[in-house]
Amino acid sequence: MKKLTMDRVSCHVTARCNLRCKMCAVYIPKLYELGNVPEYPITEIKNSFRTYFALTDQVRLISITGGEPMLYPDLAELLDYLRSYEKSFSKLEVFTNGSLEIPDPVLRSMAEFEKYTLFVDNYGPQISSKVRRIQQQCAEFGVRYTVRTYFGENAHMGGWVDRSILPERLSDEKAREHSRKCAAGRPGGRLFTIFGHMLVFCATPYCGYRIGAVPASDVLGIDLGDSGMSLEEKGSRLREMCEAEFNPGCAWCNGMGIYENMERFVPGEQVKKNG
Repeated sequence: MKKLTMDRVSCHVTARCNLRCKMCAVYIPKLYELGNVPEYPITEIKNSFRTYFALTDQVRLISITGGEPMLYPDLAELLDYLRSYEKSFSKLEVFTNGSLEIPDPVLRSMAEFEKYTLFVDNYGPQISSKVRRIQQQCAEFGVRYTVRTYFGENAHMGGWVDRSILPERLSDEKAREHSRKCAAGRPGGRLFTIFGHMLVFCATPYCGYRIGAVPASDVLGIDLGDSGMSLEEKGSRLREMCEAEFNPGCAWCNGMGIYENMERFVPGEQVKKNG
């Protein structure tokens, strides 16, 4: 079986989050409202990465996201596990919202390893109150980090865009246009995401499916844990996803980076917690 060279894969370890961002791209406030806040078992995530690396020769970037990854109790174990595949990826990013200190086991797992970087999103002192402490922790443990500022005049990318699921499905023609232009859908740079045992082409349709806003038929994915599929069959399915003309899930989204003058919103604006 010929293995694939991939650009990016993201892994959502948990939907739990201590924030409730109004414009959350993965709809965390809605998940809490529905009482459906998934957190994926470490064994399931490990098995998914084991299968993923059996199907791929090399991936440029791995991103560990959520929810808030610092709330995931097995994050350090996952980072230790992924170091055993260090020859299969170029770099790995772990994201955090800057409101929680980094657990020592996570810092030890990331310490002195040039492929690991902590990305700290700073939404201002009212929300991201631990940024300075996180910087101190990283310096103490020798962890590479980057702070992205999301407030003030020089906010990263000028602010957030509206990633809400569209109320009506776009035509396939419009979805094709979105897929060609979107930063997550362009051929050669497509973003795949692991949710437990599922590997999907772009997180947005799957996240929309989790809140009942996108039909399963418009989610392009593969069950990495399906014991009824051989490794070769999974490889063929992944290749089909990589080479697909477009992602049907694009029919429910305005995309990332498609339009130059998309309206920008204040990042990290909070809504009232319901859970």
